[in-house]
Amino acid sequence: MNYLIKKVFNPEIFQGKYKNKKYFEGWYFKMIDSTKEHALVVIPGISINEKDTHAFIQVMYQGNQVDYIRYDIADFWFSESRFEIMIGDSCFSKDQMILNIQGNKLRIKGCLRFDHPVKFPKTLYHPGIMGPFSYLPFMECYHGIVNIHQDIYGVITINGKNLDYNHGCGYIEKDWGRSFPKNWIWFQSNHFPDGRTTIMFSIADIPFLGTSFTGFLALFRYGERILLFTTYTGARVRKLAYDNTFLSVIIEDLRYRLEMKVTSAEGGVLKAPFYGKMSRTIQESIHATVRVRLSTRHGRVLYEGVGTNTGLEIKKESKV
Repeated sequence: MNYLIKKVFNPEIFQGKYKNKKYFEGWYFKMIDSTKEHALVVIPGISINEKDTHAFIQVMYQGNQVDYIRYDIADFWFSESRFEIMIGDSCFSKDQMILNIQGNKLRIKGCLRFDHPVKFPKTLYHPGIMGPFSYLPFMECYHGIVNIHQDIYGVITINGKNLDYNHGCGYIEKDWGRSFPKNWIWFQSNHFPDGRTTIMFSIADIPFLGTSFTGFLALFRYGERILLFTTYTGARVRKLAYDNTFLSVIIEDLRYRLEMKVTSAEGGVLKAPFYGKMSRTIQESIHATVRVRLSTRHGRVLYEGVGTNTGLEIKKESKV
């Protein structure tokens, strides 16, 4: 299949083969061990701009230890046929992660295998979670989900300490384009008591054809069901309220009502893209808590539970 066609229907693969200015692409791997005591986020990616093109691996461990390791762009390799990239001596795919990172603050080495992945259910209408917007070539930022949930096996060493991630669980998503939105809210958790639940929510200001609109994406998996609540499915945000420590969101469509209440926690500062440059910053917590309730429009509760190890970002330059 032609690369230009294949990448639309496989958003997890590298999208930027022909990009040479004001472009970024990054994959977000979140991994929590079975004790829930060791939270690790690894973000490999590239930054293309006029003065500082490079590849990078950004790492956050335990929510507040952050490192950003720069590589020459020549140290970046990608497969055109599947999601597989290499940066320096580290390799990333939907099935495994091989790390050999020597940062100023974090030194990480080892291999983690990802088994029993729950993948995003692709269709012609939504080849990725952005649905029909996936086909538009001029969006400022694109978002994709690689693995909604995965089991983790393996041992890694962080700053000389061996950490056992066997029977842990993880999540993979990605972003690509020119810039992150001016304002956005994002959170994700797949650490619920039943081990079969995942929530992801994102809302942002979206530039579009000279104007802008507020777009949102919500994915809720419980048991064998995966529900989408998005701008393009006709769902509506009925409530969005937040401050420095608490976020409350209510979404409704014709059948369901999804209520989410997030309590923040201490986090670390990550770099974010602006016209290809990794020049913005965002505070992210990976120890937030989310309370989720799914009910019918008639009030019958279908699911209620609390997710831990929740990733949370709130970036606001004006009200979302």
